[in-house]
Amino acid sequence: MSEQDYQHLLSPLKIGTFTVRNRAVFGAHGTGFATNGTVADRLIAYQMERARGGAGLVILEATGVDESPIGVTSVGRNLRNIDETVLPGYRRIADAVHGENTRVFVLLSHSGRNNMMGGDGTPPKAPSALSMDRTRDVPHELEIDEIEAIVQAFANAARRCRDGGLDGASISFAHGNLVQEFISPFANRRSDRYGGSEENRLRMAREVLQAARAAVGPDFALGIRFSAAELIPGGYTLEDGARFAPLFVEWGKLDFIDVTAGDNADMRSRSFHYPTISTPAMPLVPLARRIKEAVDVPVFAVGKIGDADEAEAIVARGDADMVVMVRAQIADPELVNKARDGRKDETRACIYCNESCFARQQRFGDISCVYNPRSGREGIWPRLERKTEGRKHVVVVGGGPAGLEAARTAAANGHRVELHERTAELGGQIRLLARTPHREGYLKIAEWLERQVVKHGVDIHRESRLDADAIIAKKPDAVVIATGSADTRPTVKGADLALTGRQVLAGANLGRRVVIGDWDGRHMAMSIAEKLATAGHEVEIVSKAFFVGMDADLLTWHPIYERLLSLGVRMAPMEEIVEIEPGRASILTLDRRTRVVEADTIVLCSRGNADRPLYRALKGRVPVLHAIGDCWAPRQLEQAILEGARVGREL
Repeated sequence: MSEQDYQHLLSPLKIGTFTVRNRAVFGAHGTGFATNGTVADRLIAYQMERARGGAGLVILEATGVDESPIGVTSVGRNLRNIDETVLPGYRRIADAVHGENTRVFVLLSHSGRNNMMGGDGTPPKAPSALSMDRTRDVPHELEIDEIEAIVQAFANAARRCRDGGLDGASISFAHGNLVQEFISPFANRRSDRYGGSEENRLRMAREVLQAARAAVGPDFALGIRFSAAELIPGGYTLEDGARFAPLFVEWGKLDFIDVTAGDNADMRSRSFHYPTISTPAMPLVPLARRIKEAVDVPVFAVGKIGDADEAEAIVARGDADMVVMVRAQIADPELVNKARDGRKDETRACIYCNESCFARQQRFGDISCVYNPRSGREGIWPRLERKTEGRKHVVVVGGGPAGLEAARTAAANGHRVELHERTAELGGQIRLLARTPHREGYLKIAEWLERQVVKHGVDIHRESRLDADAIIAKKPDAVVIATGSADTRPTVKGADLALTGRQVLAGANLGRRVVIGDWDGRHMAMSIAEKLATAGHEVEIVSKAFFVGMDADLLTWHPIYERLLSLGVRMAPMEEIVEIEPGRASILTLDRRTRVVEADTIVLCSRGNADRPLYRALKGRVPVLHAIGDCWAPRQLEQAILEGARVGREL
């Protein structure tokens, strides 16, 4: 496909007084790349990469308009717009992005109750003293003078966006943030002029919009990010949202509405409006279409829109005027250019695994992509370029994700690379993981890496078992060992009577009653349990963690936990399998008693042990030697690919 096939997606659109070059948006999302609340070099490099990659519009992340924290993942590296110190950074990023013929907005926000108590005891702020479901911290119910001050803070922040040379500002009426909380019949329990009737509940929204428009004037693009439906019991519905939208346009003389849904204060809603790997594609597009029917300004659609084909269809059908693709462009910043240039097969397709974006934020980290580790490192990792000097002969042993990425990166840099994999297939454990329900998308990672090593001319040897002497005989300049982890069982009495998780996924026979011992803490046990329960097995998961799947990202965890419960899977947190005998397992409970469970099959899920004998046999015998991924220490896919990329660049 080529530019002609994306004539709707690549067509220009007028928003307010200016025109964007195409309909692709890199939307607002937290990164952790700010410094002291201001735009930093890392954030500029990150957004610039998407502008160079073809996005017509980038929207900077949710930016606080007062001293309140930005959200429960805030650790002081989020943008703030509370005084004039934001202006130099705004001007720098505006100049940089404009140089790529891309427009730049910012999302102005106040998180309201979607927050935790500060370290100094400062509570969240909200229309009513109603906590969110993750922190349980009771918010301070805002006084009227405080509401008025926040209204003015939004207006002042919008004016600073204009003064900083940005093209527009979007105000958050979304995801349960403060203005939406006032609109909500569920979150707003007030009885004064800001609560009760619908007119009163919309009052803050009206005041914010009118004040912001007055502050920026008629020629600056102003819009909202709007949850068109709350997706919580007692919240407003899509039909309510369609009724509100024309009022918002009138009050703020708005130039666009960016349509989303849901409330971050409710985990079930959150896992739907931030669609996960198990969510059907494009779940929120019908909401955008309904709002588009109600207003006469450009409408944006968002939510698991994964590639240019889907985006083209949305615009062609008239569902929306602009298409927001966030995780898809975190995975591949050049998504738009690759579609335009007929290189769509080179695109890293986002699989919505959330391992390096949402999961990293959950752990108070800054975001990246599970198989594009350059994402978020654009300022320190330049684009790969083939070397004309210093070309090396590199031998990579292991064709899992770490080895594939090391081979790809080294070959793209111009080195002569040979890759040796002991099995007939490349991809390693990814191919086992993809055999579980809703996780077949992981195959896209293995397939993309395989296409890339072929494209870059890597000499691939399958079913190849090299020992140290055979490698040394090749006289390599560098050797990369990526032999992964050995499939071993945890230290449990009678463990030899059990199967491992990998053996189950490889097709081992199982009995009807299955007990799974979880030493992984992430998705392995849950995914295997779902696979087995779907096939009719009776399943119980035993885990020492506070709850099963505790180390998985919460967005992905919530729907799989619901599915496991609906399938009748039993959960036994804070317990541990301590002995296995034929037909039964002994389990140590929290109160230090032992219970015995009858089972036909016991499955032990763990990350295995580092498989490093070959590395040790080569130490001191080759010029350069690296061990990467699980053979250094069993971790996750993200770390394996990151280390492969880092080593491939350093060679």
